[in-house]
Formats: sequence, C-alpha cells, structure tokens
Amino acid sequence: MITDWLNSFFTMLDAIPAWQLYAVVGALLVLETTVLVGLVTPGEVVLLAAATTVGTAGEYAALAAVAAGASIVGQTGGYFLGRTFGGRIRASWAGRKVGEPNWLRAEALLRGGTGRALVGSRFLAVAHSLVPVIAGTLRMPLRRFARYTALGAVLWGLVYVALGSAASAAVRHSAHLIGPTATGVAIAAVVVVLVVRAVRKHRRGTPPAAEEMVTAASRNDV
Repeated sequence: MITDWLNSFFTMLDAIPAWQLYAVVGALLVLETTVLVGLVTPGEVVLLAAATTVGTAGEYAALAAVAAGASIVGQTGGYFLGRTFGGRIRASWAGRKVGEPNWLRAEALLRGGTGRALVGSRFLAVAHSLVPVIAGTLRMPLRRFARYTALGAVLWGLVYVALGSAASAAVRHSAHLIGPTATGVAIAAVVVVLVVRAVRKHRRGTPPAAEEMVTAASRNDV
C-alpha cells in the first residue's frame, strides 16, 4: 500500500511541467519567507517534494536557483516590512499570535552573530520569517542584510534540493522494501514492549524477601 502511494505520488509530480512546478514552488517560497505567512506555508515540504523530480544537473541548478531567488525576495520583503512598520508588526494581533518567546529567540539569534545568524536563520523554522523583520526594525544596513541573506538562501536551496533529490532516488530504487521494513520494525517494537512489560510485572510480583535472597545469592557467587 505504501509502495503504491509513493509510486502514485512520484507519477503525479513527474507529470507536472517543470516550469509550472517551479512557478508554484517560487510563489510559495516567497510567501513562506515573508513574515507571519511563513508560519503556515510549508515551504520546505514543497521544495523537497519538487526536488523529487530532479534527475539532471540542469534541473538541480534550476530548482536551486528558483528556491534561492524566491527566498531572497521573501526575506527582503520581511526586512522592508520591519523597516517601515517597526514594532507595530510585533504588537499586532498576528504578531501576538506568533508568540513573544518566538520573537525573543529570533531577536537573540540576530544580536548574537548578525551575519552568521542571517545565514543560519534560513535553516530554522519560524526564525526565517521573523529575523528579517527584526533586522529591518533594528535598521540593519540593507547591503549587509542582503549579502548574508543571499548567502543563506543559496546554501539553503542547494542543500534542500540535494536532499530531496537524493531521497527520491533512494526511495524510487527501494520502494518495494518499505513495506516489509516497516512491518519488521513494527513487530520488533511490539516484541520489545511486551518483554519490558513482562519484566516489570515480574519485578512487581516478586516479594521483598525473595529479592533479598536473590541478591545475597548473587553476592555469594561472586
């Protein structure tokens, strides 16, 4: 059943023209990296799914470029929102829904390393949408923001497209093993749980005197 579902999923994606697939990915990633929208739009999932269609170096480069470009556009939009509206976004109804702890973590991340934080924040959920807004609010120089944001976006696109493509290749060549493997893992987990429960039940049912006799006997043997 799992194998049939995966085959149907890959067949559906393969049937979509590349330009249409890349356009959808680009649009979603622009939204995903824009403040607040990124909290509900699964950009990483969409990119990984699209990467399963990559089969050549040209396709890899094209999809990675789309991912990086869309990410740069979205994060730059977040920067200008923060620069224009400042703390009003954070104090708004939607900003409060994000949660103050998330804002504080993103702010601490940005203050902690600036350049490195901008690069690394692209790989972090939630932070990649909040850090650009905070950077704009703090009036970080645009040139500095753009340089590190572009670096992070390029690295992110290359890594995620590579991960999706590699995972797809592995699954496509071994999809027939997923069912038996999952069944074996499930059976092993059930056996372990039953054994652990039996041991605990046996220990609870053993009288204290018997436990002391077993302990003394083991010490004498030593």
